[in-house]
Amino acid sequence: MLAQDKPNIIILFADDLGYGDLSCYGAQDVQTPNIDALANEGLRFTDFQVASSVCSPSRAALLTGRYPIRNGFPVAQQTGEKHKNYGLDKEEITIADLLVKKDYATLAIGKWHLGFHKGAQPIDHGFQHFYGLQSNWHKSHPDLDDIYFDNKVVKENIAFETLIGDYTNKAIEYVEENKENPFFLYLAYHSVHSPIKPSKEFIGTSKGSLYGDYVQELDHHVGRLTKALSEKGLDENTIVVFLSDNGPAICHFGGSAGALNGGKYTTMEGGFRIPAIIKWKDHFAIGVNNTFLSSMDLLPTLASLAGAEIPQDRVIDGKNITKILKTGKGDTPHDYVYYYNGINLQAIRKGKWKLHLPRTSEDQPFWSKNKDEKPFGGKNLKNIGCKGLIALKRPLLFNLDRDMGELTDIAHKHPEIVQELLKEAERARKELGDIDVVGIDQRVPSFKNIQEKN
Repeated sequence: MLAQDKPNIIILFADDLGYGDLSCYGAQDVQTPNIDALANEGLRFTDFQVASSVCSPSRAALLTGRYPIRNGFPVAQQTGEKHKNYGLDKEEITIADLLVKKDYATLAIGKWHLGFHKGAQPIDHGFQHFYGLQSNWHKSHPDLDDIYFDNKVVKENIAFETLIGDYTNKAIEYVEENKENPFFLYLAYHSVHSPIKPSKEFIGTSKGSLYGDYVQELDHHVGRLTKALSEKGLDENTIVVFLSDNGPAICHFGGSAGALNGGKYTTMEGGFRIPAIIKWKDHFAIGVNNTFLSSMDLLPTLASLAGAEIPQDRVIDGKNITKILKTGKGDTPHDYVYYYNGINLQAIRKGKWKLHLPRTSEDQPFWSKNKDEKPFGGKNLKNIGCKGLIALKRPLLFNLDRDMGELTDIAHKHPEIVQELLKEAERARKELGDIDVVGIDQRVPSFKNIQEKN
């Protein structure tokens, strides 16, 4: 494949953006014309999932095409002593690793959050360069408000509000510098993660809250980048992927999961099903797609489109969805999909059927524990807490085609489906692991008590 035949690839990764936060997904109090335009010119997905409802594992899964529990990054990274050597394993292969071998220029911009130490940085995982923060921005912790270029601090004590514009400027510069050769740009915005601090010129611009203003600022900068692509004549040879790392942080900062139940930290659809748009002008279909797909599908799909070889020495959980992108239709390539919260298998899906599995508060990762939580015992989940089903004594079954909000348990009506999914859950535990079970293909982090913060 000649260099000019290889598509440029841009992944725009929003942070904590909910399924209902964009006007093209039904939001009424914000206007997102630039992201909406991307949706109108490409494919907008209604059933696109990430592999975790928190940031670090979701990022690891997108970049490797593998479940977080399989690639060794099942819980969100913290800054304490326990996680000081916790990073994306050097043996893992990323999208960037595959593309750089095909003579792509590769750059990661923004939030990394996959390791602080040497060996776990973007430049250790296929990116020729990195410009951004190692984790979430925070002014009270050393280095968390410093911008790195590769492994070196180049700007200290950065004001949070300046990051989104700075990142977009860098992205536009990179596009200009590489317009004559194929490039892969992974732009991981901090928006709309906390702190909810839009720039001054965006405050009060939405009909909603400060959060709505923040979403509109994200839209503005996405528009700046897509406009630059158009002006440089790169539309027809650039794949643009826009998605969020997980659902909205409704427990803390607001946001909307639309008709979905739950949000960040949960294995409800509101935590895993996210807004996703993919565009490649004159190559991919245009419209709305309802196929059940995964962020893990990006690695094999983008590798195939770039003429790169997909690793054969490991399980890649993602599937090549090129045909679906080109035709705009097709069945899901996934027989079963597993919903982990940390290392706890909490739900399993086959097609329209989703089964939530029994669990206790002790099973939960640190962000979801609540020792006083009483097990859910009803049938209607309309009024469950913002962190979802923390404790559950019996399986719950939902038909997502009819009940995408996971509101009404129908397990008693379909015992054969429940038994099939319970059997598959047992098989998955043997392969991938669970609480007190080490899977035969599970990469286990080097620290103990994985679900605990300290």
